[in-house]
This record gives sequence, structure tokens and C-alpha cells, in this order.
Amino acid sequence: MGRPSNSPVSSPGIPPGRTVARFQAAYLVAHCLGGLAWWFTLYAWPRFRPAFMAAGAPESTLMAFAVPDLMLYAGGSLVAGHALWTGRPWSFPAACVHAGAAAYAALYCLGLWWLDPQAWLPALLMFPSLFIPPWIAWSSRP
Repeated sequence: MGRPSNSPVSSPGIPPGRTVARFQAAYLVAHCLGGLAWWFTLYAWPRFRPAFMAAGAPESTLMAFAVPDLMLYAGGSLVAGHALWTGRPWSFPAACVHAGAAAYAALYCLGLWWLDPQAWLPALLMFPSLFIPPWIAWSSRP
């Protein structure tokens, strides 16, 4: 016999109502991988660093962000993505931590661009982080 006409249609293995959370989780994991790739690029090819710094600033002003960024931005994204994917009850606080880290980083990059128009690339790359992670956190609230 077929599916009853009033039953929700969803992908196999994904409970109804969890499809959006799964897309959000996949985005957060991709966000983590992007952050890791970015830091790897900065460490492996130092010639890319000046594009992400104010003109004349020492490299230490950028590289000082590595540990907190890897922990809170990339790591927080991975933890929040895992929590959303698996439906953990702590997914909302995890998404909030990542949203705060992402918004802070995005605002820093926008401020840098405002003060030094040559630093447009970080602002462009981080602009989506000002809106998408906070939206994910907001939509994952209990």
C-alpha cells in the first residue's frame, strides 16, 4: 500500500522538521573547513597575509587571531554543526557561541575596511558571517 496522503514527505533517514537543521549543520561544517583552509593558506603562503591586514601593520596583528579563530570560529562551527546534525539539546548554545565569534570577526573585518579601504577582501569574505550564523542560532533556539 502507499504512503498516507497526510504524512510528511522527507528524505530517508531525516526526521520530518530536521531537514533545515541538517542544511544548517552542513553549512557550519563547510564554514569550519573554510576557516581551516584559510589559516592553512596564511601559514603555508605568507605572501597572502598582507591582503588581510591594514597597510603597514605587522603580521603579528593578523597572526594573533589564529588560536582564538581556530578555537571559536572554526571549532565552534564544527561543534555547532555536529550538535545540529545530531539534534543535541545543547545545539542552541553551541550555535550562539559560534554566531558570536563569527559576528565579532565579521565586524572586525568591516571596521578594518572602514579604516583602511585597501582591506576590502576580508570584509567581503566575512560579510556573510555577520548574518548566516546568527540566523542559524536564532532558528535553532528551543
